Amino acid sequence: MARITPKDNFLKLAAGGHPEYVPFYSMMGIGGEEICVKSAMVGITESEGSFGDPSFKDMWGVTYVSSPETAFAVMPEPGNFILEDITKWGDVIKAPKFKQDIDWDIMAKADLERIDLDRNEQALSVGTFYQPFQQLMAFMGHTEGLIAMYEEPDAVKELMDYMSSLFEPYYEKMLDAYQPDIWSIGDDTCTEMEPFFSVEMYREFFKPIYMRMAKPAIERGLPIIFHICGMIEPFVPEMLDFGVQYIEPTQESNDINALKKLYAGKASFIGGYDWGRHVPANYPDFSEEAIRQDVRDTFDKYSAGGGWGMFAWPISYLGDTAIEEVKKIIWNESYTYGRKVYGYQD
Repeated sequence: MARITPKDNFLKLAAGGHPEYVPFYSMMGIGGEEICVKSAMVGITESEGSFGDPSFKDMWGVTYVSSPETAFAVMPEPGNFILEDITKWGDVIKAPKFKQDIDWDIMAKADLERIDLDRNEQALSVGTFYQPFQQLMAFMGHTEGLIAMYEEPDAVKELMDYMSSLFEPYYEKMLDAYQPDIWSIGDDTCTEMEPFFSVEMYREFFKPIYMRMAKPAIERGLPIIFHICGMIEPFVPEMLDFGVQYIEPTQESNDINALKKLYAGKASFIGGYDWGRHVPANYPDFSEEAIRQDVRDTFDKYSAGGGWGMFAWPISYLGDTAIEEVKKIIWNESYTYGRKVYGYQD
């Protein structure tokens, strides 16, 4: 059998397709034995500090903080929400500071060199700049943000329209300069066990915005990958309407095999290994063979018939000295066994 590149293999997975072997997808294109997709973060706005700094402000002025307890993952600073009254959003939410006189070709060249993209081996994913639901929650907090959706729907829609309109002029320029293989959108609208809101609210508030985000990719025939955590099942049919062909990370609170069957030939589901459900009982003590078997069991559970890619990104507490070794084991077994389940040979 002739070798297939990781890029071409991953692109065969689109829309529920059957790749030659089960790809291992790593968000942001880092980690794993081989990388099938790399992502370019296109910086067109100015922020105070960099994402991941102990404290910084995003392009809208929201302060993010981290702590040892979160292993320095950042989140909007608790109790410091910038928008209290959604009807006053126009007085508070101002356009981000956009970079001026962007030379798109120079920026694209620098970004692709920075991520060390091999166009032959890796698919390039490029996408949009903000997540509308998460941004609203960052402005107001989940309690007030969700209440605003219920009590002041028109004001929420006005804010969504305003934010989206600011970025839409840049999409075609991005696509022209970067020539991606995949268009990326994301928004975490679900908890682990259920969505934050109803399907009717999804259609009312967010689906129109996602459709606007997706439009330039649809017009160019690009597959769309959508990042959404949690229990996504109620939203999947809505996502298909705006061109989503890959969904990640499909977590185990979803019935992944049922999703594969229901949306066969329409979408692929990447995920299936939530580390929190697989932590060994005596961790940080663990058996390497037990972890490898656990990975193999995951592949056996979800790989039949295609339409599934492996995603595993274990996270832990600050100071965990075992987690990096665990990652290497999971990634190595995913690479090795992912080739065996379909009988692939280079």
